[in-house]
Amino acid sequence: MKQFLEKLGEFISTGKIKGFILPAIALLVVLGGMLSGGLGLAEIRPGEAAVIYNTAFGKTAKVRLQQGTQTFIPILQRVEILNIEPHVLIMEGEETYAGEDRNRVNKLTVRARDGSKLWFNRLEIHYEAIPSSADVLHRYHGLGDAYEGTPLIVQSREVLRNEFGRFSFLEIADPSNYEIATSKAKDVLNARMEPYGIRVTQIITPKPSFGNQIEHAIEERQTAEQQVEVELEKRNRMIAQKDRRVQDVTEAKNKEHKDLIAVLEASVQEASNRQISTKRVADVYYTSTVAQCEAGRDADLTRAEANKDAFRQEAEGLAARIKAVGQQGDGALDLAIAEHVFPQLENIEAAPFATLPATVDVLYSAGKGE
Repeated sequence: MKQFLEKLGEFISTGKIKGFILPAIALLVVLGGMLSGGLGLAEIRPGEAAVIYNTAFGKTAKVRLQQGTQTFIPILQRVEILNIEPHVLIMEGEETYAGEDRNRVNKLTVRARDGSKLWFNRLEIHYEAIPSSADVLHRYHGLGDAYEGTPLIVQSREVLRNEFGRFSFLEIADPSNYEIATSKAKDVLNARMEPYGIRVTQIITPKPSFGNQIEHAIEERQTAEQQVEVELEKRNRMIAQKDRRVQDVTEAKNKEHKDLIAVLEASVQEASNRQISTKRVADVYYTSTVAQCEAGRDADLTRAEANKDAFRQEAEGLAARIKAVGQQGDGALDLAIAEHVFPQLENIEAAPFATLPATVDVLYSAGKGE
């Protein structure tokens, strides 16, 4: 015992005990809590999340989403249970629901771009707490269900009025436009509310309502648009009929054109065949005729050459005879004329072409030789 006390005094004198003071105190506190009340238990049911805060060493928090029993140290920690089931914020009627139901408020009224007034008889905004941001919800909205209703009411009414107010009453009467406005409002609300732990899952907007005069104008416009659609449908049917008829006529004319082309091609082929046949006949005729003409020409040339020599010899003989007769004198020439010319005069007959005034003695008659 004496040795233990000496060692303890030496340990304290060296100052090493200072590093063990705080852990020792914490250990004593934990042991005291465990001995007095044991570990704390928290039950997390479906649709709930738990946030465990450290109370002894700062305000750090951990979010627990697992269902079932969670343990904690009562003195060093505390647990806050948060309801994360979906909620519906309803904008309906003109009554004041403050203090009765935080998820029910007056109906939404909107001033359109052209100054007309419109409203929604019942508009629903479905929203929920983001489970992983349960500690954020506590930080900005308070514990428990303090995040329900109020934080979203102001933002949603402002955003919906802004998005629907971009349209005129005629534009907002078009379902496609207020669907666009609804989608845009949901995106804007989530951009604003998600950093604070709230998410909008759906916005259900019915057909907007207007004043009687505007409702009548919208009905007349819708009737006119329906009539336009009917006339457009008639026009489309007539265009379709016209197109079918044009197509039928085009197909018929194309068939006629193809038939004519076929006939023309057959005629052209027939003419081409006749041309080839005629050319063949003409070529044969040309060849045979040229051959005959060349043969005739060669024969005539041959005969002409032969006759040339004969006629030349005959002419030379005749010239010799004439020369011989001429050398015999004039008497011989008269004799030759008498022999060769006078006999030909027997074949000549003559008659007077006018009545003579007196009788003329004919000393020589061609027919009697007188």
